[in-house]
Amino acid sequence: MPRFYFHTETDVRTTDYEGHDCASYLDARREGIATCGQMMRDAPDSFWGSRPWSVSITDADNLILWEIHIDGQPSSAGRLLDPQDAVERV
Repeated sequence: MPRFYFHTETDVRTTDYEGHDCASYLDARREGIATCGQMMRDAPDSFWGSRPWSVSITDADNLILWEIHIDGQPSSAGRLLDPQDAVERV
């Protein structure tokens, strides 16, 4: 079973030295998407106003197979809201 590595970058870059065994390339890509979702669930407030976040999925030879970039930006209307107002309206 091939091993894939999921390197993340928010305000800090984290290198995955252990990796994760996936049954296929498609499973590795799905795991990358799930990693993005988990990152956003773990720190939803720090996501807004930060630099774009990313996940890079590499193989055992450190070849980058996929990169996922996540960037949340408020719209013009969203910029007018106090961040606390936005939380209360959701």
